[in-house]
Amino acid sequence: MVILLVAYKLDWLRRIGLSFLIPYLFLVFAVTVFLRSPSEKSQLLLEPFWSYRQYYSNDFTWFEIRANVLLFIPIGFFLPMVIKKPFYLPLLAGLGVSVTIELLQLVLRRGTCETDDLISNSIGLIIGFAAFWFIKAVFLGAKYIIITIKKKG
Repeated sequence: MVILLVAYKLDWLRRIGLSFLIPYLFLVFAVTVFLRSPSEKSQLLLEPFWSYRQYYSNDFTWFEIRANVLLFIPIGFFLPMVIKKPFYLPLLAGLGVSVTIELLQLVLRRGTCETDDLISNSIGLIIGFAAFWFIKAVFLGAKYIIITIKKKG
């Protein structure tokens, strides 16, 4: 109810986006930062792709990578509804959400701040972003999607 009152002057697509995005962001921040127990020290892991190298040998790593990707697909889907121009700004905003989560985990000592989470979250953002534009093109006739296939020769 509060979300719709704030968004009363926005078009219907932005209202839908805000109605789903804001509660979902609260849920994501709660699960990834605020509901976790603090550890004794901050944990920072800057080695890129370490978890991807362990993907096939460790069940927890497999779960963690997929969970991070799946967690950010809705964010990538709903952000273009709320932030329409320029085209790339929803992706930057989603990356900002991911960086904020990682920095909060580091500062509040609630989880490990790691580059692999940023990579996995970005993959989820891109999947959600692409799904939004595909659905918009199919159902609403988006004006910005042009796919060109050229044959060689």
